Amino acid sequence: MNSKQEIIDALNRENKGDAPPAIFTQSGTVPQMEACGCFWPEANFEVDKMIELALQPSKLLGFATARIPYDITSQAERLGCTVQKGTQNSQPAVISSLWNTGEFMDPPDFMSPDEFLAGGRVALYLEAAERISKEHPDLFLTSAMIGPQSVAAYLVGMENFLMGQFMEPDTMLKWVEAVAPHQYAYAHELSVRSDNVMVIVEGAEEVTPIESLDTFVVPFETELFKHINESFSLVHTCGETSNSMKVLANLGENILSVESRGDPQKIVDAVGDKVALAGGVDPIATLLQGTPESIVASAKQANEAGYQIIMPECGVPPATSNENLKALACYREM
Repeated sequence: MNSKQEIIDALNRENKGDAPPAIFTQSGTVPQMEACGCFWPEANFEVDKMIELALQPSKLLGFATARIPYDITSQAERLGCTVQKGTQNSQPAVISSLWNTGEFMDPPDFMSPDEFLAGGRVALYLEAAERISKEHPDLFLTSAMIGPQSVAAYLVGMENFLMGQFMEPDTMLKWVEAVAPHQYAYAHELSVRSDNVMVIVEGAEEVTPIESLDTFVVPFETELFKHINESFSLVHTCGETSNSMKVLANLGENILSVESRGDPQKIVDAVGDKVALAGGVDPIATLLQGTPESIVASAKQANEAGYQIIMPECGVPPATSNENLKALACYREM
């Protein structure tokens, strides 16, 4: 039997049994959409459909968790990016920005943080979080967001931002500084309405060189986590983090989620004394493409290594079967 309280106990390192299963990452799948009649892309833009889909991991599969949203574009969209809505099988994506011109320019004067919170899908997600928390207090709700560097990169263009880190670092720093107050305010408001705020941090070594972390990531994420003061908080990074992991574990969060690449013990040995660890199950090779037996084996390996929460190490692929997700939810009984 999965419960919200055992998740809380596990994150406080007070759980006396095996680590509870959970989904703190993107949770929407096509089988769940078919079961409840709430499909992407509408469930990314309509609050009632968003909430109903977010409840399916509990209703159908036995998890004690809910997670919103299903994409990472709303913050950049609110500040001026154009977003393609996606399809039943794909999430919304940023496709253009007024400032993605190939030139390095200073940021404009953006709307105030209060205005940022009051409209667009930022406001929609705050409403969804508040309603789930009030209407389903038995579920552990995770609300996700991206950090200031990621928002700035969407606004100027990912390629421009990466080049600008080396060619025009002062200008790129201005962009991160310009959007940071909006993200701090959003992080706080999510924490008021959620049990856990998951911040997707660009800490993968393939994307953010280790030497750039101290300039573009650490100061801003450290400040952001100070604003998440009403809930648990989680840093999530996909990709290679062997050299950046200890930096990522010291941003002020309670929980860390990184790719273990089949070796959860390596993560526990490196940072398990600093933060609670969540993950252990590869979302593609194991959760999507594997069998219930391989999922259970992976979950038990992470549990034995010392993870506090057993969950997918990145977003659940939309084509993942209910059978495989149920195996994760019930790994302790199998």
